[in-house]
Amino acid sequence: MRNILIALFFIFTGTLPAQADDLSSIFKLAQENDPAFRAAQEAYLAAQEIKNQSFALFLPALNLSANYTRISQDYSTTGEITYNSRGYNLSLNQMLYHHDYFVQYRQADYQVAQAAANFNSVAQDLIVRVANAYFQVLGAYDNLTFTKSEKKAISEQLNQTKQRFKVGLTAITDVHEAQSRYDQAVAQMIAAENLLAVSRENLREVTGQYPQTLSFLQPEVPLVRPDPQDVDEWARIAGEQSLQLIAAEKAMMIAKEEVNRRRAGHYPTLDLVATRGYSKTDGGVFLAFTGRELTDSRIGVQLNMPIYQGGLVTSQTSEAAHKYAQAKELYEQQRRATERQTRSSYLNVIANISQVLAFKQALKSTRTALEATEAGYEVGTRTAVDVLNSRREVFRAERDYAKSRYTYIIETLRLKKAAGILSENDLLAINKWLQ
Repeated sequence: MRNILIALFFIFTGTLPAQADDLSSIFKLAQENDPAFRAAQEAYLAAQEIKNQSFALFLPALNLSANYTRISQDYSTTGEITYNSRGYNLSLNQMLYHHDYFVQYRQADYQVAQAAANFNSVAQDLIVRVANAYFQVLGAYDNLTFTKSEKKAISEQLNQTKQRFKVGLTAITDVHEAQSRYDQAVAQMIAAENLLAVSRENLREVTGQYPQTLSFLQPEVPLVRPDPQDVDEWARIAGEQSLQLIAAEKAMMIAKEEVNRRRAGHYPTLDLVATRGYSKTDGGVFLAFTGRELTDSRIGVQLNMPIYQGGLVTSQTSEAAHKYAQAKELYEQQRRATERQTRSSYLNVIANISQVLAFKQALKSTRTALEATEAGYEVGTRTAVDVLNSRREVFRAERDYAKSRYTYIIETLRLKKAAGILSENDLLAINKWLQ
């Protein structure tokens, strides 16, 4: 099977690459080239600066200004006087108490934690997207292989039926039926070729380049049941570690602190203020000959007490309270969705294991049935239509068995993502199943 799939790839690409790409190498390409992952990475790095910005509010603010002015004055008594004026002003402001600054600093912690959760969630989602796109390509290869094999088998059956009709061993209806099945097989092969092309495009979207030859699943894949084998325990783990739930929780805490920050608009502020100024004027009507030079230094504390701002602070606090209530509802929505996704994924994995085993047994049964039908056709107890139907069932069983194995693998990854414990190591473990 694997050699057939590789040969098909050579036919479609016209290339002979030295080595097949596996799931691990495709994932590394995706980490380097996937725009969604890289955008999330930049968003996380940007969010880390929020902490630095909020901490900067507690540090001294130092400002320097300077001026130079050329002045020309025309007095009726003294005539025109021209002179220069220059100076500088250095000011220092050190926050002593701003309640909203402390709240904003706590908010920054939550914002960074939320960004980290979002980024890690996107990283986990990338693992699932890469695996899903990878196995979709393999599934498309399988589908094309089975379709080609079915078309070839039906073509042989059609020729054999025509020969039997010529010598009077079968009816014309068998010829028509075989021709109809052959035409259907041609249409299915065209659809399979298109599906392969589309699946390769989907993988290119993630990696930024078209895949070369891919490694395929081994004939026997271990069917590992979820550990722990308790859906309630998985739901509990998800409630603690789900990254989407953690992000929703941090959003709720940010909204809660925003209420406190807005309410702080009613609180007084206290700052330490220090200034040093220097100015020099070369002349003027009263200083035409001597000029003037002045140095001024001051230090003190400045208290600001808000009294009334037209109800602005009260309105902003009320707005923030409503947004906090909204964030709590969104958190509850995410908590329920997380539990549903985790439980559903767990049940899907259990069902997928049973389906893989069932489809594997069905494939054996259909192959045995085909052998019996072909033997019956040779002795005249079965018709050509019976043989065609049996072969169709074999190819369907092959497709179903291959698809069920890919679905099982993807669902195991989705279960761990829903619980928030998916990592690259899980992908590497699956990569060992390839050959």
